[in-house]
Amino acid sequence: MILLHVEASPKGDHSYSSRLATSFLDEYKLKNPDDEIRTLNVFERDLPEFGKIEALAKFAPIMGEVRNSEQEEAWARIKEEIRFFDEADKILLSCPMWNYSVPWRLKQYIDCLVQPIETFGYDFEKMDHVGLLRNRPLQFILTRSSTMAGDYSDFQLPYLKFIFGAIGIRDLRVITASNTTQASRENTEAYLTKFDGDAKEAAQRF
Repeated sequence: MILLHVEASPKGDHSYSSRLATSFLDEYKLKNPDDEIRTLNVFERDLPEFGKIEALAKFAPIMGEVRNSEQEEAWARIKEEIRFFDEADKILLSCPMWNYSVPWRLKQYIDCLVQPIETFGYDFEKMDHVGLLRNRPLQFILTRSSTMAGDYSDFQLPYLKFIFGAIGIRDLRVITASNTTQASRENTEAYLTKFDGDAKEAAQRF
């Protein structure tokens, strides 16, 4: 089995979401020592720039056009990101909230993965997206400073649930530390410790 950890923070050891993901993975490895763990940090990976060439390549088959060689080369990089992601049997996504949503590099990564014909279709009668990737477990470990779950300003979790569901991944599990901004570092540490336990319990069930 392959578990892919998509890490969406650039802060390394200073990242709360990455810290909770480490607790999860440490526990997961104890229970599944033979599984392969892969890490993809979106801030460190050489992601395709989804610009004009990629956009034209994306819409070429939809518009009945043939991609030119430059577009084919660009699209091959997009398909490689999809292939690497789709190899995983299980996915862990650790992500902080930035400006009520997700970090820009995670959005760039998602914009590479979510492609018509490649990873989703659309049912016009039902007005619903049809995921083309196989369903599998996806554990979200999310942190934010002060936006509680269910807050109207939460554009992090609802977006992530929708976008991965749209490509076919609907076994979604969630841990959300909603108040990482505390009066002191000691209070923050105590707060995060509670979620370390939640992460380990989730890993046991993953």
